[in-house]
Amino acid sequence: MTSQGLLSGVRVVDLSRVLAGPFAAQVLAEMGADVIKVEQPTGDPARGIGPHVDGRSLYFSALNTGKRGVALDLADPSGRAGLDALLASADIVVENFRPAAASALGCDPASLLVRHPGLTVVTVSGYARGSQRADSPALDLTVQAESGIMSVTGEPGGPPVRAGVPVGDLAAGLWAALAAAAGYAARLRDGRGRHVEVPLVDAAITLLSYVATAAAATEQDPPQVGSGHHSVVPYGAYPTADGWVVVAVIGDKFWPSLCDALGIGDLAAREDLVSNRQRAAAREEVDAAVARRLATLTSAQALAALASAGVPSAPVNSVLAALDDPYVQARGMVADVPAAGSSYRVVQGPLRTRATPRPAPALGEHTGEVMSEVLGADSPLLARLTARTHLR
Repeated sequence: MTSQGLLSGVRVVDLSRVLAGPFAAQVLAEMGADVIKVEQPTGDPARGIGPHVDGRSLYFSALNTGKRGVALDLADPSGRAGLDALLASADIVVENFRPAAASALGCDPASLLVRHPGLTVVTVSGYARGSQRADSPALDLTVQAESGIMSVTGEPGGPPVRAGVPVGDLAAGLWAALAAAAGYAARLRDGRGRHVEVPLVDAAITLLSYVATAAAATEQDPPQVGSGHHSVVPYGAYPTADGWVVVAVIGDKFWPSLCDALGIGDLAAREDLVSNRQRAAAREEVDAAVARRLATLTSAQALAALASAGVPSAPVNSVLAALDDPYVQARGMVADVPAAGSSYRVVQGPLRTRATPRPAPALGEHTGEVMSEVLGADSPLLARLTARTHLR
């Protein structure tokens, strides 16, 4: 872990709220960027989402660790002047305003680029600007449903199921972080700022990947497959005597090894189950045989046998078990962040810079600090901004 990240020296202004945009900006912060989160004096709505510990929203903290916080009233001329001063020092801005709201505040991408032609402006939207649905609301749940993701999630014959984590929002956030870095790299090449947009629906659609390609080619909607795979057998979660494990026989070479590890060599000897295509045709029989054997073993016994045979497998961990996994701990992916007399744990990405990041800011915590950097300590505007927001 070094003090210099891939984006050290880059300043990002985060005007976004709730999840996808803040997640994108946090990824940039983890890579060393100086990320300034700008909130209206009422605060990011995510601050109201629980659970709360010692008055701190853990939801907000999970998405804003590593940032400095500034409060500006963008409905007021002084607030907008303060924002322009801040943007003049910035390289990237992330925003997720509705188009009408952005225009009313002078924060629409076109206006921002007129005033600050070197900025990379990253918009996280529900639907693309300029489309017929540009003003329609979109949330992770709606985009998971609309994109087709929910139609293939859940057990066969059951109701459509949302993924247990907000994959639509998180995918959009990762695309937005990529767009920010790519836009900044392009500016280094040609000196021009630019606007890049990542709609939530577009990001969710990309997650369909090979599932979409297969459906389009066959003109058949894929069914729900639970924890299994539409094309690979055996593959999925199986109960053991004391829990659950997953097994993934990707490639025919693992099939004999699985059978030997589980003591079901009679299946390995069958010529009608040698290839994955054959096993897929006999999915129920194969899955039942694997499940019967695994049910007689503890998870530890099953995983030891499968690991010894080189078969891809893993325990189905709870969230807490995953955070405490020795590999995850050794990689430093979970940080204990001290914050105002308490602490919280936060998950960090693989490109992080610091072992212990800055805690998520209190509302307006760094207004005076940041704005004095860009305006000067004696600026009359600085005095107006801190007096108006009552946040220093």
